[in-house]
Amino acid sequence: MKTKQEIIDETCAHLGISSFLMSTGSTEPKEFLEAVIDQIGLLGVSRGLDKQQLGRLIVEASGQLWLPAYDSSGGTITKEGLEAIKDSVFRLTGTK
Repeated sequence: MKTKQEIIDETCAHLGISSFLMSTGSTEPKEFLEAVIDQIGLLGVSRGLDKQQLGRLIVEASGQLWLPAYDSSGGTITKEGLEAIKDSVFRLTGTK
């Protein structure tokens, strides 16, 4: 089973950007989500959003649903949510 860090690494590698390290307590950095949004062309509509809203924006841009199971307490994203983000990035860039 993949870790949150591995999912972030795979997403960044696919996009050709430097990866981001997890923060304390396996918390994904907001900068990771902002970099993904920049790469897929949604930067203009993402201002002022929190991490969960940014994740939702990415997933819904690919036509998928953001599920309640993707939100974690404390305003973070679950591992399942990061997988959904990665899958959405691959869909949006034409690769699975």
